[in-house]
Amino acid sequence: MDVIQNYISLLHTLLPPTLTNPLIQIVTTLYGLSKTLQTHLSPLITQVITQPDIASILALLAILWFSLQIFGMLYRSVMFWVRLVWQIVKYSLIIGISLWIWNRGMDGAIHDAQELAGFWMGEFKKFQGEAKAWKGAEEAQIRMQAKQRAAGGYGWR
Repeated sequence: MDVIQNYISLLHTLLPPTLTNPLIQIVTTLYGLSKTLQTHLSPLITQVITQPDIASILALLAILWFSLQIFGMLYRSVMFWVRLVWQIVKYSLIIGISLWIWNRGMDGAIHDAQELAGFWMGEFKKFQGEAKAWKGAEEAQIRMQAKQRAAGGYGWR
């Protein structure tokens, strides 16, 4: 900053007064601000340097802050790609259904949708019946094991 103050007197010869006066005001304000900060922050800096406990705590806080910033950026980038894929799938589905209705006509699309719903309801009922059968088999096995325990027989023992 001292170098700038040495050469600031040459600004009058190089620049017009309309630019020199605001520039001089800005430079002197910044210089005063830097001197004020230096006088107020130098005791704090010397205290941090002389006491390693405070320095380590501040370092840990800085590392924690930077890591949270990095995680925030990672979260935003992942969410960007998730939203992008979701939007692509959504608009592809809308376009696909629109083309399907356009090609088949409204009555054909309704008929196809009814057939598709009927097929999947049949598959659902088939799997539901299989699940009930498995549940019944498990209950029968549990009942058989309970009868064996009540009778005192544990197989070959």
